[in-house]
Order: sequence, then structure tokens, then C-alpha cells
Amino acid sequence: MLASNMGTTLNGVGFFWAFLSMVTATLCSTGFYLPYWLHGSMLNSTDVYFGTFRRCNYPKVSDSGSLVIMNECGRYTTFLDIPSLSWQVCAVIIGVGCGALLLVGFTAVFACCISDVVSKSAARIGGSLQLLAGELLYLITSSVGSLRG
Repeated sequence: MLASNMGTTLNGVGFFWAFLSMVTATLCSTGFYLPYWLHGSMLNSTDVYFGTFRRCNYPKVSDSGSLVIMNECGRYTTFLDIPSLSWQVCAVIIGVGCGALLLVGFTAVFACCISDVVSKSAARIGGSLQLLAGELLYLITSSVGSLRG
């Protein structure tokens, strides 16, 4: 009844898939953007947070040559400023995974409102894309988790 009033071909499972797809894409993208992956302290007093391409409370060399703690969050100026090759690879893989999740999530949400957006084969492709994105995200987060000890 609901599906025919909204002009969509999705059934209840399709609506649930669209909802979970969007929630998952939002959570993964937010986690990717926020710099709270690793937490530590610098000079035994300043909390420091580090993510793939953002950091909070980081050291910077001032114009006079002294070390100053910047009490702010910021991203790296360029991709090559990310301190290690493994974190650069991590940023690319997680970015691709989040992008794939967002693509499928938005497509699924559009399918809730517009008829014939998702066919059976498109749903299989979207599910496969979600599986691939999930595997990429799991691979990276499990390797980062093993670094924490």
C-alpha cells in the first residue's frame, strides 16, 4: 500500500535496505572525516588526536623556529603531508569505500521515491558494491586496530 502511493517499486525489505544503507554510509563517512582514530598525549599534558587526513592539537614550527602546539583541528595541506605511506593508502581506500557506500545509499533513497530506479540487477550490483566497500573498510580498520596493540 505504501509503495504504490509513493511511486516506487520497492517493498518493505527494499525500504529497510535503503534506510540501513544511508545510515551506514553516514556513519562511515563521519568516522572517516573525524580525527579521533588514535588518541595520545604530547608533552604529558596535551591530548592529541589523529585520523587519516585530519589531526587535532598538533605541533608546528613557528616562524622563530620554536615548537608550538596548535590547539585546533586541521587537515593536512596536501595529500603528501600525511605522515606515512600506509596512512595515505588508508585514506584512499577508506575514501573509496565511503564514496561507494554513499553512492549506493543515495541511489537506494532515491529508489524510495521514484519508480524503477532500482531493478533486480541494479540491486545486486548495489549489494555487491556495498560488500566490496565493507570489505575495504574492514580491512583498513582491522589493520589500524592491530597497530593500537
